[in-house]
Amino acid sequence: MLGNLPPMKFNLGEKVRFTFNGHELVGIVKIADFGGSFEHDYHSYDIFAEDGCFYKHIPEEACRIAE
Repeated sequence: MLGNLPPMKFNLGEKVRFTFNGHELVGIVKIADFGGSFEHDYHSYDIFAEDGCFYKHIPEEACRIAE
């Protein structure tokens, strides 16, 4: 199934904006999970946010480039 996924949109070290529990956050991509975790069939990212927290398994669809 993983062979059918498109390339990942974001790179390590890239600044992204993402939504978590209804909150808009900005952070740096620290880990890129091709195909996400075992339970999912989409890409996800682990992001260290400006609020000082480390957010894991953020779906690619919740992320966009921070400007």
